[in-house]
Amino acid sequence: MCDLWSVDGEDLDRGYLNLRTAAHPEEQDMRGQLDLLWETYAPYADATFRQGFARDPNARFWEMYLGCRLLEAGKRLMPTAERPRRGGQPDICVLDDGGRIWIEAIAPEPGDGEDGVRGPKPINQGGRFGPMPTRQAQLRTTGALFRKTKVFERYLREGVVAPEDVRIIAIGAGSFGLYATERPLPLILSSVFPIGDAYVTLDRDTGEVVGGGYEPSYQIERNCAAQGPIPRTAFLDPTFAQISAVAWSRVSIGNMSSAERPLTLVHNPTAAVPMRQRWGCWDREFVTVREGDGWAIADVLAADS
Repeated sequence: MCDLWSVDGEDLDRGYLNLRTAAHPEEQDMRGQLDLLWETYAPYADATFRQGFARDPNARFWEMYLGCRLLEAGKRLMPTAERPRRGGQPDICVLDDGGRIWIEAIAPEPGDGEDGVRGPKPINQGGRFGPMPTRQAQLRTTGALFRKTKVFERYLREGVVAPEDVRIIAIGAGSFGLYATERPLPLILSSVFPIGDAYVTLDRDTGEVVGGGYEPSYQIERNCAAQGPIPRTAFLDPTFAQISAVAWSRVSIGNMSSAERPLTLVHNPTAAVPMRQRWGCWDREFVTVREGDGWAIADVLAADS
């Protein structure tokens, strides 16, 4: 098995080169963790994985981390040796009770321009307090979902993925994890459902909190008015019915703690092929069901669900 650090050539990522040299203890620790992941995942990685890791380590780390989490949970992945040698296919295939679960992974970057995810400028550089770039993080997430939905549509047309197969898009938000909310609701929920800002209701006489919730919000605004807003209703839209669920996490090469950055699955209530609940891999798992004229969302793995 070739290691991750023997790739040479042009356009190698600066972070990859720093980890290959590992001049500092922190880098040595991160490289050691990555080597352990690679030792587990190598039999399931495609032939271009190492080249891709050297040029886009965040994206390939996310795929590798997800594959290792599945293996640790006792899931059976299709090895590279059993995959077709020609043509594209999703990153991960889980063989599950006679069926297949296909997972297409993507790790969007923070992006450029006014809608890119940027943190505040340090105060010692003239910065000041400002709002979290939540809207921008939601835009990056919905953009990733849209792109990979189109990829799955192509796989279905080409017969790579069968109509009865489960299809999951896995979005890794590690590159902007500091600016993506996790509690009480992960940012992915407010990206695919019309969940707006949180609010609380106070008793006017006592000042006590007597209620609360989330404002409805059906669109994510963009700074460029000419581009128009993005719908915040993907999982209520039949256009996305071919997607069974979305997996989401803020884990990154520098922070692989599932306690701080859990692996979350959000089921699509309009999916043509639903994903089985409580499958045994996720840290948080959100299920949406009809309740009267609206929808109710709950983490089915939470003690107080």
